[in-house]
Amino acid sequence: MKVTPSALTAFCLSSRRRHQLLSTLRAATSNDSTSTDSSQPINPAQAPLAEDRKDWFVDGRDTARRLKIELGLMSGENTASADDGDDGMPSASNERSSRENAMENGRKAALEFLKSFSDDENGKNKTQATEEKSNESLETTIRKCHDQFTLPSRKSHCLTICLVPPPSAAAAWERRNDVRRELKDPGFYRWPPHANLLYPFLEPNFDKESEKSKEEQVSEFRKELIVSLTSVAAQCQPFDVEIDTFGTFGDKTRGVLWARPKSKYSSPAADDDDCDEEPLITLQTFLEKHFPTCTDQRKQGSFTPHITLSHYANITDALEAKEQVESKWESVSFHVPEFYLLQRIGDEGQFKILAKIPLGLQEEKEVYFFDEPLAFPAMPGHEDEWVYSERIAMKNRRKINFKRGKKFT
Repeated sequence: MKVTPSALTAFCLSSRRRHQLLSTLRAATSNDSTSTDSSQPINPAQAPLAEDRKDWFVDGRDTARRLKIELGLMSGENTASADDGDDGMPSASNERSSRENAMENGRKAALEFLKSFSDDENGKNKTQATEEKSNESLETTIRKCHDQFTLPSRKSHCLTICLVPPPSAAAAWERRNDVRRELKDPGFYRWPPHANLLYPFLEPNFDKESEKSKEEQVSEFRKELIVSLTSVAAQCQPFDVEIDTFGTFGDKTRGVLWARPKSKYSSPAADDDDCDEEPLITLQTFLEKHFPTCTDQRKQGSFTPHITLSHYANITDALEAKEQVESKWESVSFHVPEFYLLQRIGDEGQFKILAKIPLGLQEEKEVYFFDEPLAFPAMPGHEDEWVYSERIAMKNRRKINFKRGKKFT
């Protein structure tokens, strides 16, 4: 390697300067250690510059120490000079202490982090639990709202929810039909032997501006109807009915003869000791709670279950028919496993089964809607002439009574 004169000169000057600085530093250190008088003057020629008196190693060590303290790797207590070694460096024990303190601080920091994380998770869990409880309350509210049928609807006299002897109760059907023929019941063709629970009942009130078709609105209506009817049926168990008493109502312009269906549970276990009401009355009460607009059966203040036998021109004729029936009536009973939603087409149509609602609904049972209303097997297939004559006579009487009432109002 070739060294130029200029480079050699620079190196010598640098070495000389470095030697002078070291000599001055040694002299200053020697004077400080041997002098006992702090007021002794210092020879200006020998006094080092402030920059020359600076101990770069010690300053770097102090800076590193302060940085460790700020980072939590060293305790501030370890900065005292008494903990330092003879050479100005931390002793071995102090280094171990510093490392232990740093580890301890790290452990504490980790614990604090884990605690904050755990608290955050607990907070999330509590929030989630609160949200779940809120959602549960919302679901409960929704279920309570579903207890009442709320879809747009209107009452129709072509629909009824009622009790009817099931087709399997052949004896009850035969006895009732014989009496109705004898009493010339105007409703013999149109109505099966029944006890209205909600009449008139509801039909869809179609929204002409809706994007849904009429068929879609009917489907939605039925689905919601099934929800409400299922809720009612699940709360009521099957029961038995006995017919052995009769009653009448009306006035001088109208009379009705009816039979009283007395109901009781089929088994004592199904009976509620805290409820004095008959099962049929309880069923009607539940239905009204779900369909609060259908309260026509309580016009007189309370619900009186009755199966109409015939209609008359006045209450006097109805009372005479009552005596006639009671003189030869034999008690009849039947089991009630279900109730019905009936529909007729037009004023002269026959009420047929639109839906069958089993009582005490379980998994294997469900509310069933028929695509086309289904006639009861024991109902007549056509309207006989005598039935038609009695029905028209009753309709004319009602027209006359309506006009009279309108005239006097």
